[in-house]
Amino acid sequence: MNGGDFNRYLKDYDNYLSEMTDYEGGETKTLQYGSDLEGELRWNVNSKFALSVGIGYIFGEEKSYFNYRDSFPFGQWIKHYQDYIFFPKIKVVPLKLGINYTLPLLYRINLCLDIGLGYYFSKAFLYKQHLSAEYAGIFIIYTKEERYNLTANGFGFHGGIGFEFSIANNLALVLEMKGRYARINLKGKRTYSVWELPWIEEEGNLYIGERDLLDEGYGEHCPDLIISKSSPSGDEFQNTKRAVLDLSGFSFRVGIRIKLF
Repeated sequence: MNGGDFNRYLKDYDNYLSEMTDYEGGETKTLQYGSDLEGELRWNVNSKFALSVGIGYIFGEEKSYFNYRDSFPFGQWIKHYQDYIFFPKIKVVPLKLGINYTLPLLYRINLCLDIGLGYYFSKAFLYKQHLSAEYAGIFIIYTKEERYNLTANGFGFHGGIGFEFSIANNLALVLEMKGRYARINLKGKRTYSVWELPWIEEEGNLYIGERDLLDEGYGEHCPDLIISKSSPSGDEFQNTKRAVLDLSGFSFRVGIRIKLF
């Protein structure tokens, strides 16, 4: 699973902490694996060509928890325990149209090729928490919680190659390698709270980049996911661009094909 700028942000923030603090790095998990299921109905135009319509379900999530001991705000000389939680999650429902080509190879074995277009309905979620505390959490120095609820809907392309092994007249085992290209802009809401104060809500497009967060105790050029109705501007923002949910990649699939008529 690619994950796009979700994974890029998680990697960049992990690297940033390891550079700015005593955190050793590598504890923030990115979206790597998940479920990728699909069903398809096919209409045979002739013995070799067919048209297909399908629906799928893609799901992935990870949860990271780690802590280290260092100062906060950054650069102070008194050290405390710093606890972090990251919880990214995505859900995608693709609707697909395709063209399929079947070439007989051997007895009961066919080579299958397909290519098509899909529309992807996607939801993405990220929860992030930072707690700076001492004495087993009794004395709280700082706390910040962030929740991102996002959507990404758009077109993508897919294709594949595989083999079909006929088990019976109307039943076949299918082994195939599938590829997909889909990069879709993210938008939605961010709610956050600092020092357990009332939650603040922002709504707009999602951007990824760097932000100066000295006023919150972090440093300059801190990796950030920014919600804004237009491209972020001002001296506090650097290297910003629209954030993308990237569903591109390859997968190996095993399935059953049933001939109804």
